[in-house]
Amino acid sequence: MNYITQTKQITSNDGHELDCYIISLDDDKPKNSIVIIQEIFGITDHIKSVCQRYADQGYLVIAPALYDRFEKNITLNYTQFDEGKALRAKLDTNHAILDINAAIAESTGKISVVGFCFGGMLSHVASARLNMDCAVSYYGGFIAEDHLHDAPRCPIMYHFGKLDHAIPMESVELIGETFPESIIHIYDEAGHGFNCEMRADYHEPSSDLAFERSLTFIRENT
Repeated sequence: MNYITQTKQITSNDGHELDCYIISLDDDKPKNSIVIIQEIFGITDHIKSVCQRYADQGYLVIAPALYDRFEKNITLNYTQFDEGKALRAKLDTNHAILDINAAIAESTGKISVVGFCFGGMLSHVASARLNMDCAVSYYGGFIAEDHLHDAPRCPIMYHFGKLDHAIPMESVELIGETFPESIIHIYDEAGHGFNCEMRADYHEPSSDLAFERSLTFIRENT
């Protein structure tokens, strides 16, 4: 397949300028869009591979560089948990939502937001505060603890690993009870970060199943 890829500078409503990674198939077909929200590690090769996987399905895919709030080109490796947690704590959620909205403004057609880890929480918050057609959240932490007041305004699907050391099943159950119209999938053999082939918790069968479920859900809602 031939792709069109670029790193483009966009501007948030507060005047902040940030980069976003954009990829689509090199064809002239009208495209719906998917905004991919990063983990705590930045726009890694894994996040780019996720973007390509959705681009293969005919989408225009955009991944905003949320850490540009601090410095350009911050990309950590998957052993730098402490550095990633520090950056996550430093990034104001309201600023991140502004930057996600700027990526949405670059989109075409129907719009979905898909986030992982830190981005999984942000996709949940974005679904409550921004305009989109649907959202997907992978193992988003602190939703039950900090963001139950952010009620999704569009269809949303959540993916959680039953073996996740960071997100207890009690939190997952609370999300389901609070948002009964949401779709929640639990993967019995998966831990945190099960979608990422660069992490120790990568679980290929769960990753593939979650992708197929997400793709079907996005197609049904866009």
